[in-house]
Amino acid sequence: MGYLRFIREQPVEATFGFGTTLFTSVGQTFFISMFVPSLVAALPLTEGQFGTVYAAGTLVGALILPFAAAHYDTTPLAPYTRRVFFALGLSALVMAFVVHPAILFLAVVGLRLCGPGLVTHIANTTMAKGFERRRGLALGLTSLGYPLGEGILPPLAAALLIWIDWRFMWIALGLFYLTVLPWAATRLIARARFETFVASDLTTGPKPSTRRQLIAAFKLMGTDARFWWMLPVQVLLPMLITAAFLYQGPIAVSKGWSTTFMASLFTLFACFRAGTSLTSGHRIDRVGAIRLAPWVAVPVTLAFLLLAWGTHPAAGIGFFVLTGLTAGSSGNVLTAIWAELYGPAQLGTIKGLTGALAVFSSAAGPAIAGILLELGVGYPAMLTGFAIATALAALSATQLIRIGSNRRADRP
Repeated sequence: MGYLRFIREQPVEATFGFGTTLFTSVGQTFFISMFVPSLVAALPLTEGQFGTVYAAGTLVGALILPFAAAHYDTTPLAPYTRRVFFALGLSALVMAFVVHPAILFLAVVGLRLCGPGLVTHIANTTMAKGFERRRGLALGLTSLGYPLGEGILPPLAAALLIWIDWRFMWIALGLFYLTVLPWAATRLIARARFETFVASDLTTGPKPSTRRQLIAAFKLMGTDARFWWMLPVQVLLPMLITAAFLYQGPIAVSKGWSTTFMASLFTLFACFRAGTSLTSGHRIDRVGAIRLAPWVAVPVTLAFLLLAWGTHPAAGIGFFVLTGLTAGSSGNVLTAIWAELYGPAQLGTIKGLTGALAVFSSAAGPAIAGILLELGVGYPAMLTGFAIATALAALSATQLIRIGSNRRADRP
């Protein structure tokens, strides 16, 4: 079944999945980074101090994420989604009235927790849980929201900032997330009919405590060798890609490339990420996510080697193309893997835990890269080390196929 047929048959569900990922953008680093000059001038802070506050807020959000995400499994979808959008809207309003680093910290916690954390969690978990036979197609369509946000929001925001104050923009965003999105999400959920559940009737049985849910998920994954073989891919990809993106400007300068040239390649990255999101969805439905697991890290391994030793600007193009292939497939494949391994019953809690690991690792990546640079490790050696790490992660993931994808983990 193709994507067009899926959209014709499931227009409400496709709109819900795609729309939710698109509207994670307000909490994504690429969007918040556009306001760094204004925030640094308003507080005032140095860029280094802003980075410290931002990292701290991201890490605190990651600590809260598993507990907030676990409620997905015990709360009807509509009220859960409304609460997350309300919290995201309030966080945007807090950002609009930042007058002290402590307030900035609170805004960052809310934006990072609710945007790329919980809204992403809602989108991916709902589509993975709601479509068993067409899980890959559902996740492929859902993932298109990310590159679309990356492609259209930065130039749109840059144009608006010429005419309006940055605080007014955050006020408008806050009001939009507080009013329009909760209403729209509720309407879509009320009409949604997934393959495996009716969204408006989701979760009607007894509700275990969040603590018990997390303990059960820890036991389920911690005693399963397949989780540990897959863990390097889950952790290393966001860690090392984030670090490379953060230092792409200095890397370009070290090679004599224009930083403007490197920045322009993010559009290319978004295009290849979108295309791979669609193709990986088809492959998941045909062969299963577990068989694709080792291949997710291969393109970015080649990308790191190309950026480490390439001196022609074409190496930069190749880096963004190959990284886009990994970024487009990894989210779909990882989400589908956890659904294939552990089933839908605890998928919300499990996705919350693995999502928190990804956030922690993405925050740790720039810090690790900074330490290596301070120790005198050059970019070629550092990026080669990144390539070795992702290659080992790919080898680790091959063990899932060896163990056997048909074996079900023991339920607690």
